[in-house]
Amino acid sequence: MLEINDKKHYINLFDNITELSKYLTQRKTKYGRHEDSLKEDEDTEYFTNTKTFDEAINLLKYGDEKLYNEIRREKNKININKIIGAMNQRLKYENNYYGSIPNIPAYLKGNPLNMIDCKKSQPANKILNIFLNIRVGGSISAEDIIKVGLKYITIIDILEKSGYRCNLYSGCANEGYSNEYSYFMLRIKTDKEPLNLKKMCFAIAHPSMQRRIKFRWMEVNDFEKDFTNGYGCPDSPSHTKKVLDEKLKDNFIIFTYESGESSKTEKEIIKDLKEKYGIKIGDE
Repeated sequence: MLEINDKKHYINLFDNITELSKYLTQRKTKYGRHEDSLKEDEDTEYFTNTKTFDEAINLLKYGDEKLYNEIRREKNKININKIIGAMNQRLKYENNYYGSIPNIPAYLKGNPLNMIDCKKSQPANKILNIFLNIRVGGSISAEDIIKVGLKYITIIDILEKSGYRCNLYSGCANEGYSNEYSYFMLRIKTDKEPLNLKKMCFAIAHPSMQRRIKFRWMEVNDFEKDFTNGYGCPDSPSHTKKVLDEKLKDNFIIFTYESGESSKTEKEIIKDLKEKYGIKIGDE
């Protein structure tokens, strides 16, 4: 676990699910803080899609079969090649000393480059750091959280099929009530791992990732700022990026689940990635 605390910004980055689970289950609630993560009533179940905190921990550790099947069904309806225009299948042609097609005009002119070499364009092979800020307001339904999660799963799938390798983090970026900021981050995929939807769907698309797991983190962590008034407000994507880039010494892409950014279509998100980060999909 990485912990950064400069009195105004507090970052907890957990390397894996096991590390986070131990942290949340072995620590006591700090004095004066709420315990909304532990509530067990009908209203809370509707809000979190889990009956208890222990259930949320088990789904985080071992996977949510129901959510996985739901996302897989919806994902199968999406034609990724249609979204990206089958760009990865485009071929590049160039004159060469060798190739599969003769270039007759070049041969008749005595040009030694008289064969046409045909090959698929190579993928980008670039490493991306992506932070999924799953934090949303209390008015956002559990169903809407799942829909936004599915959209970002699709985008990550497109990036990886286009040759990018992703370090993927899920968590929440918070602005507190006294102008302080706290960042909870869980690494759910490294650039060396394939996209394992069954393993990571809870952290990407389950309401309890925020409404139990993140809440519990705020109830037990060591940030000395006042968390007794509630669970804070959303940090802006631009400020989150600035802080994470500076503190973690890397370049982050921030995907937010809050309204506005999250309402964009897959094509709009792809366009933003190109304009903001220079990320091109396929051979465009």
